[in-house]
Amino acid sequence: MGAGAGGASTLQTAISVKSATAASAPSVASAAASAPSVASAAPSMAAAPSGSPSSPNIFLPSGASAPFSVSVATKVVTELAVAASAATASAAAQTTTVRTPQAQDRRWGWSYLTDIGGIAYVIDLEIGTPAQKVKVFIDTGSYELWVNPRCNTSASETICQNHGNYYPNKSNSSSYVGGDFAVTYGTGAVKGSYWSDIMNIAMFSIPGVQFAVADDSNYTFSGILGLGYAYPYSINYPSVLNLMASQKLVSAPIFSIGLGGDGDNFSEIIFGGVNRWKFAGPLEPVPIWPPISQQDPRWIQYWINVTSVGITKPGERPVAYTQHDNFTMPTLIDTGSTLSYIREDLVAVLGQQFQATVDSAGNYIVDCAYRDKPGTVDFGFNRGRMVINIRYKDFIFQQYPGHCMLGVQPADVGSTNYVLGDTFIRGAYLVFDQQSDVIWMNQYYNCGDGVVTVGQTARDTQYIVGAC
Repeated sequence: MGAGAGGASTLQTAISVKSATAASAPSVASAAASAPSVASAAPSMAAAPSGSPSSPNIFLPSGASAPFSVSVATKVVTELAVAASAATASAAAQTTTVRTPQAQDRRWGWSYLTDIGGIAYVIDLEIGTPAQKVKVFIDTGSYELWVNPRCNTSASETICQNHGNYYPNKSNSSSYVGGDFAVTYGTGAVKGSYWSDIMNIAMFSIPGVQFAVADDSNYTFSGILGLGYAYPYSINYPSVLNLMASQKLVSAPIFSIGLGGDGDNFSEIIFGGVNRWKFAGPLEPVPIWPPISQQDPRWIQYWINVTSVGITKPGERPVAYTQHDNFTMPTLIDTGSTLSYIREDLVAVLGQQFQATVDSAGNYIVDCAYRDKPGTVDFGFNRGRMVINIRYKDFIFQQYPGHCMLGVQPADVGSTNYVLGDTFIRGAYLVFDQQSDVIWMNQYYNCGDGVVTVGQTARDTQYIVGAC
């Protein structure tokens, strides 16, 4: 993917929607038997992988031929309304707990994220003068902000309308930038042009934000806030995160995310800060890998190296399905992907542990009863110095009541574009550090609130110790 002239760019991404039919599904045992040995190491990535990662990879609760049934759409809209109500209450509570320093003293900005049934996570924006309210997905797998999907051709017109629209001609501070914006998805597309305006986001007011306003789209039902590496790599203008840093609202282009577990009713993003009450002990630095210097400069991503994959069944000791000393699996950390996508042999072995079946579209389907059991699926980094244990409840994705999917699915045949999406991120507290090219991480907990500024010096996140 490359940036075009005049600030325009073309993204090659995909929204993956597979059939949920599980009738006459074969056993996972046959898939595992024919899969290559898990002990063998994944291909080494001396250079950036070919092709663009798929993001956002929103797994909607749907069938392939009918993107949103009325009943499922109603369920998700209801969940969204409940989540929005919870967001209002929680945000009010956070006013006295998180938002302690005076605006002129703090160098961080906090925002609640609305959880749409585990499908995606939404941040509230206010754009223009007077302010127009818009909701967009947060996406660490892309790098631009765009708004205004076309609702009558989207997967859910109701949810789309709930996310609001921005009208440049209704803002006294809007400015037309020009240039073509185009995004092509596997199941949809967006096109539009660039504008700039003042934006309120996460306690900050940022003038001169450039973003795309869609003229036409299909299938997608929300705009997107890309939080990946942007200027001067993928685009020739500063992103929202770039502007926060250049305008000294934050000390450096760093943000932290705690999606929280299923049922927590608390998800947040903090720009320029870390919430010490969402993890215990120090954060482990996991370097971007391959390094920035070895990635395609037009598409720098949050790739990190997974060094183990395993499981801890209820009442049993942890078991790893990979070799301790030489297993490598460069993987994109992507909030814009509902599910995770890794090597097929590993998915098959994990599927066996849940007695999964494979439906006609290749999805691994499991009994929803596993969500209530106290086991974890485990991902290791830095040769075991950090292992994130994802609770079954957070890892197994309930597409709709009574229908559940394994939290990891096979990556496309022949692809090494592996992804750890929301089914992984719910179990981790993550700090995306573009200043030092590191993702800091630890196990997610929720024991209170209190934000500490980071980025004042390089790698100062190492001195933050979790309070849980």
